[in-house]
Amino acid sequence: MTGGQIAALIFAILLLLPGGCFLILGIGLLSENDTDGPMLLLVGILILSGMGLLFWVAFRKRPPPAGTGPTSV
Repeated sequence: MTGGQIAALIFAILLLLPGGCFLILGIGLLSENDTDGPMLLLVGILILSGMGLLFWVAFRKRPPPAGTGPTSV
């Protein structure tokens, strides 16, 4: 793994807790007819989608450098 992939993995793990808390709190407040529920739900979804993007960056397969792959003769 490269340094950027490791950093993306660390930031994704750090975003997991606040995103999950916002999501659960937003779902809980939706059932109580509170006006803050939809906003908290939206913030949680945005944080978790950013976390998903960072996980994708951390675990994607990078193409091999030119000239090192299999060649057809």
